[in-house]
Amino acid sequence: MSIITRYILKEHLGPFLYSVTTIIFIFLLNVAFRDLGRILGKGLAIGVVLEFFGLNLAWILMLAVPMSVLVATLMAFGRLSADNEIAALKASGVHFYRLLIPVLVITFFVFIGLERFGNSVLPDFNHRFRLLYTDVSRKRPTLTLEPNVFFDEIPKYTLLVHGVEDEGKRLNGVIIDDHSDPQRNKTIIAERGNLHFSYEQERMVFTLYDGEVHEVEINDLRNYRRLRFEKQVIYIPVPDLVLKRSESKYRGDREKTAAMMQEDIRKNRSEMAVRQEAIRKLVARELSVLFPEAVWESVDDQAIEARLNERPLRWNGRARMERLVRQIQGERKIIQNYRRSINALMVEWHKKYSIPFACIVFALIGAPLGIMARQGGLAIGAGMGLAFFLIYWAFLIAGEQLADRMLMSPLAAMWMPNLILGIGGAVLVYRTVRETTFIPWERWAHWFQRRSKQDAIQ
Repeated sequence: MSIITRYILKEHLGPFLYSVTTIIFIFLLNVAFRDLGRILGKGLAIGVVLEFFGLNLAWILMLAVPMSVLVATLMAFGRLSADNEIAALKASGVHFYRLLIPVLVITFFVFIGLERFGNSVLPDFNHRFRLLYTDVSRKRPTLTLEPNVFFDEIPKYTLLVHGVEDEGKRLNGVIIDDHSDPQRNKTIIAERGNLHFSYEQERMVFTLYDGEVHEVEINDLRNYRRLRFEKQVIYIPVPDLVLKRSESKYRGDREKTAAMMQEDIRKNRSEMAVRQEAIRKLVARELSVLFPEAVWESVDDQAIEARLNERPLRWNGRARMERLVRQIQGERKIIQNYRRSINALMVEWHKKYSIPFACIVFALIGAPLGIMARQGGLAIGAGMGLAFFLIYWAFLIAGEQLADRMLMSPLAAMWMPNLILGIGGAVLVYRTVRETTFIPWERWAHWFQRRSKQDAIQ
């Protein structure tokens, strides 16, 4: 590796790592603002919370790396251009392609690594995150009793306490309204008590002192009982008090590898072929009734007419036709559903390769944009880079929507952003090599200055 190659790549390393870290931090903040309150309210262990955010890192990294390649290339070439190092290298006989090729080679390896990551790590992380999110959503929040506030989050029970001490373990003035028995209502009143949770058995355990139990039958209100006690233990079941980790073999489109999706596509196409064969058999059966074998085996017109007269048609015209149309429409709806499923799978399949390939496209765009930043300023170059990035994601999202609605092929939808921006990047590289002004910064600046002077005179 030559000195120039090492120098160029070294200029990219710092901005790339800084960009990856910053983008990951921003995305994690978004996840935290969206889900942290719900997670903390569930009373989860710190390990589960860290796992929740760790599983989000996979899809965040898939987005952060292409963005970071664009930012790193833009900043590296922008600094080299601002310090006149690009001009010095050109004066020394170093062509712009000599500076660009090492970057493209490294981004090619980044593309390979990101593609492998998206096909091996990302599906498992997405699958585990979906299961964990479902389990966390199903878990009951942490139960906390507040003084003089009715607590009715437990099905068939209503609780009221007048005083809470020792972080909810010691209670004063306890009232428990029990509707768990459909035949009778029970109300328990106690002057004081203790509370602890049995997580293994998923229930609240109240140890109550100096109280009464009032019980009445719903169907016969005259049947009323009152019982005094000095000490009584009450068990209230609380389902989903503990986080239960579930397992599932089902995987969504984004939880499958490319090989899994190809297998599903093959199965769906096989089912489509079966349904298409069923339609052909339905039509053939009706045609066999309309045109008996004795008719279509003959070649003589007179013989055909004679045999039709000998064997009347058994085809019940309109009724059979309507039934045939309904059967065909039903099969076609099933075939259409299979096609939609195949389209959705093909979109995800192409996305696993098109998003990593964007690293090469962004490197192709970032290099000339960085050099152009010397004339327009680094802020202008960064703004243009952000504009290219937004254009890419706008095309990607729009293409995905069109492909899911079967208005565009998955291949064109997922690779169109790379093709459009790749052509734009090639044009920018060509303009940079020819040293032509792609955007007339000086003309625009002169026009703004002249306009400002005219406004000042007026």
